[in-house]
Amino acid sequence: MKNVTTIKSACLIAAVFGLTLSVSAFSADDVDREAKRAEIKAQFDVDGDGKLNETERQAAREARKQRKMERFDTDGDGQISDTERATAKERHRAKRVERFDSDGDGKLNETERQAAKEAHKRRKMERHDTDGDGKISDTERKAAKEQHRARLVERFDSDGDGELNDSERQSAKAARDKFRERKEHHRDHKAGVAGDS
Repeated sequence: MKNVTTIKSACLIAAVFGLTLSVSAFSADDVDREAKRAEIKAQFDVDGDGKLNETERQAAREARKQRKMERFDTDGDGQISDTERATAKERHRAKRVERFDSDGDGKLNETERQAAKEAHKRRKMERHDTDGDGKISDTERKAAKEQHRARLVERFDSDGDGELNDSERQSAKAARDKFRERKEHHRDHKAGVAGDS
């Protein structure tokens, strides 16, 4: 009986400790995000009204684009090549593993992947929920679509006219299909590994 009580106590302590760690990790993330948001606001809130209007948001986006270019355009040709993009993705993947790999085995299990998805969902909500009501309204959804369209133009507008022609749209579609294919392959591989065990 004493052993059962000891085991239950140990399990309870481990659960509380794990919960404390995850809460403190989320709190640290929240603090980092808030600090970053405050820094962006301080830098780009030109009219000093405490929020970013469309012009100020556009300036922030341009600065972010410039920082991204400086970080990933390693050959300095003013464009991000497929090789540079692949390197950036690998770096992002490594950072994701480093951040969410709580058991330290160098890869993400289902629980860790779920934690990463939840964090991504929260970031997405924070990015698009501009009125802070905890939901994405039709207006906010429309703005998000516009941002997505702008990113597509930025990436695939090879002739620089600010629009995607048929050929550029085809390139964008091919990249999207390739991404989905990789995602499905990864999901099938994961299901196969789970089935083998």
